[in-house]
Amino acid sequence: MCGLSENATITKESAVIAKDGKVYKNPVYEDFDFTEAPMFTQALVNTYAIAGYNATLNCSVRGNPKPKITWMKNKVAIVDDPRYRMFSNQGVCTLEIRKPSSYDGGTYCCKAVNNLGTVEVECKLEVKGGLSFCRLLLQGVPPNIIESYMRDLHSSNPEEY
Repeated sequence: MCGLSENATITKESAVIAKDGKVYKNPVYEDFDFTEAPMFTQALVNTYAIAGYNATLNCSVRGNPKPKITWMKNKVAIVDDPRYRMFSNQGVCTLEIRKPSSYDGGTYCCKAVNNLGTVEVECKLEVKGGLSFCRLLLQGVPPNIIESYMRDLHSSNPEEY
């Protein structure tokens, strides 16, 4: 009788054909631990913003499990404030400050937390105002020279500034 049998044979483990003189040992593989504490791969950068024009702060973080991101201004958590929008995509964290004023200047901090650790990175944001500041900045004048110019202008003609 040839052909398929009515009852198929089932094996729970793979078959090993032993050869004389050789002993085969199955390799033992250890599970790799992919967990890691949060770590910033790109820090925040001190920056200037022009009053009335949206500003963004960016940094990059990695960690496993995925860290929880908290943004702070002057060591106070930013929560439910419509002037701020927070994004996190593929580890890139962004804080958008909508139409900043001089009040929005200060030290901003991004804090990343998971069960293996906590890490923070911070920067200073300075909000500069006035059309003349913006015009000079767009012409390529460095911000420190503009500040000096504006201070001299203000001290010589305080009522026109």
